[in-house]
Amino acid sequence: MTAQGACYGFGVRSELQLAYLREGGGDPLEVAAADLEGPAPGDRPLLEWRATPELPLDAELHSNGQGFRLRIADAGWFSVEPAAGRVEVPADGGLRTEERLWGIPALLCFRARGDLPLHAAAVETERGAVLVAAPRTYGKTTMAAAFHRAGCRVLAEDTSCVRLDGAAAIVPGPAMLRVRLDVAERLDLPRARLLGEDAERAHYALDAPGDCEPVPLRAVVFLDESEEAAALEPVEQPEAIRDLWALSFRLPTEEDVGRSFAGVTDLATAVPVFRLRRPLDLDRLDDHVSLVLTDV
Repeated sequence: MTAQGACYGFGVRSELQLAYLREGGGDPLEVAAADLEGPAPGDRPLLEWRATPELPLDAELHSNGQGFRLRIADAGWFSVEPAAGRVEVPADGGLRTEERLWGIPALLCFRARGDLPLHAAAVETERGAVLVAAPRTYGKTTMAAAFHRAGCRVLAEDTSCVRLDGAAAIVPGPAMLRVRLDVAERLDLPRARLLGEDAERAHYALDAPGDCEPVPLRAVVFLDESEEAAALEPVEQPEAIRDLWALSFRLPTEEDVGRSFAGVTDLATAVPVFRLRRPLDLDRLDDHVSLVLTDV
């Protein structure tokens, strides 16, 4: 195992070549290749995802109360041991395996550390971090790419690590962008290396990714569609809690449900929350980014 860099505040050691790490170190996390074929003895089913147009994820999660076994249909079986700081990944998965590694396996590790996982992008502006939150089809990765093009640092493009120990902050995740092909054809992305394409997306590693030091969180911005001119609206706390709860990850236990609800409530209390209503028009992306940078 050799030290390779950092992600979500973990100092990653691995014999694998990982493309999306940031600089520096952090809590130890070993990533190793293994040939896993199913749940470990004593594991029980915890969660199951079946692919839909909105969430194209086919997966199942098992646990023995301490560690986890995760099957993802397009990658294979993963073993996650948060207490030991170790994740085992399929041996021959390539780039797709690393991208899956920084999803559910990584969030199980930083969740165990006490951080809050949210299905949201995050970017760093001159005044702090902004969470860009939306269901899968509402364009948060496209918005993250537009912020990147405007000179902002992308802290996460799909799964954000929110730290609520003291002032709210974002712990940067993988330095990557997975952009829809039709968007990639229209957007020039500087400071990004194209690593590959599949039938739906172009996969980029971001240059000058910075380190994993937490970035103070300035605001949450929910994305919504509108046929009118783009506008930012403040969101009242009860509505903010409802929408953040829908984007949170929690295990099906009373303890974890309670902890997750407390986390989203604390987040909605700690920072202002806005809703950006805008047309889904790539030609107006720069205007939408400017609106957030000016008013948030």
